[in-house]
Amino acid sequence: MIRTLIFGAGAVGSLIGGLLANAGHPVFFVGRRSNVDGIRSQGISITGLWGNHKVAPQPAYETIQDIPEAERVFDQIFICVKAFDTPAAIEACKPVVGDSTIVISMQNGYGNCQIIADAIGQERTLGGRFITGVELTAPGELNVTVHFDAIRLGHYWREFPLPHLQSFAMTLYEAGVPCEATEELEQFIWAKIMYNAALNPLGALLGVTYGALADNPNTRAMMDDVLDEAFAVTAAHGIPQFWTSADEYRQAFYDKMVPATAAHFPSMLRDLEKGRRTEVDALNGAICQLGAEKNIKTPVNQTITRLLRAREQRPS
Repeated sequence: MIRTLIFGAGAVGSLIGGLLANAGHPVFFVGRRSNVDGIRSQGISITGLWGNHKVAPQPAYETIQDIPEAERVFDQIFICVKAFDTPAAIEACKPVVGDSTIVISMQNGYGNCQIIADAIGQERTLGGRFITGVELTAPGELNVTVHFDAIRLGHYWREFPLPHLQSFAMTLYEAGVPCEATEELEQFIWAKIMYNAALNPLGALLGVTYGALADNPNTRAMMDDVLDEAFAVTAAHGIPQFWTSADEYRQAFYDKMVPATAAHFPSMLRDLEKGRRTEVDALNGAICQLGAEKNIKTPVNQTITRLLRAREQRPS
């Protein structure tokens, strides 16, 4: 059995942790009071594209300090918080990171693995590219609404033994979580960053689906610019990509990626509706930051980032 801590028991964390618990692994959840109260009292109900599952009540807490001291021993810790909360999350987890504990970032955006590795070391930091839509419909109740591809679990610096990596991926797969080990984590992460940077902010600002963005010539032109800037920045930094050019990426983006999620509204829209901070700084903002380091202009990503920040500050 693999002892697991889910730090950030929202939609994604509850889904992964719930399926691990259903497979018989000891799982402890830390998250917002509203959701952990539901997990502790009534368990987790999962519906949608990953099947229907009913998970018995699980140990769930608001902080790690609330977990009984004798139980604070974990083989793996999943960080499932928003990107802007990563520094605080890994600081909270450091006291329970043992000599053999692996910490896995299951988050959106750029820089999460790097922040975690700076705190606990590269050798025990893994990352997961998660490209499945999950809604938390009520405390402890989840609905998987979109599933584009399996989780790709890897080591950002490609120094983690592949057989060991495969064993972590297999634990998830056997629990019902679609997961594959990869030695190309950075490419998968950047493929998702560009996908999210093109779609999420504009969809959130306009309140429309991904398909509507692609169908409108004005938003489509802006998305093209976002991708052009992203490719210029990653090329300047030597960041590897699966595609040789922005044009090649766009073909996959419009022909395959967007159609598979055309009816989806961005989670960033839900954040704005609830008056919460978005992850734009780890997406478009990261493209701007990396561009500035190489003196590359990123005006469209900068404008989108500023618009989202302004919208966050507007009373909901």
